Order: sequence, then C-alpha cells, then structure tokens
Amino acid sequence: MTPNTKPSPVRQFKRYGGCRLYDPESRAYLAPEDLERLIRRGVRISVREAGSGQDVTHEVVPPNLQ
Repeated sequence: MTPNTKPSPVRQFKRYGGCRLYDPESRAYLAPEDLERLIRRGVRISVREAGSGQDVTHEVVPPNLQ
C-alpha cells in the first residue's frame, strides 16, 4: 500500500442461524460463494454473530482466503 492509498473500509456482515450470512448494505442474504467472490476482489470483511455480536469472521472465511 502506498502512503496516499487509504485502506478499503471493512464491510460488515451478520451471521444468522449458524451459517446464513446477511449483508445489511444490500439487504440480502449471501451464499458462501458470494462472500468468497467479495474477498477475492479485495473487499475487507467482518462477520458478527447476530445474537451475541461475537466476531466470527475466522469461522466463516476459508483459511486459504485469510
């Protein structure tokens, strides 16, 4: 990253019911493939459990994309 380049904002997602991912920005549920596509395009993400607010990003993002 160059000094004049700002890091991209972190896009927030919520996880419901174990594995259902919700994107508040687009107001839609995402398939795991959609999330992987975003990560490969360089979008920084954060996933939180809807009920507890616990960060579960490490559980959702495949190890090869972390």
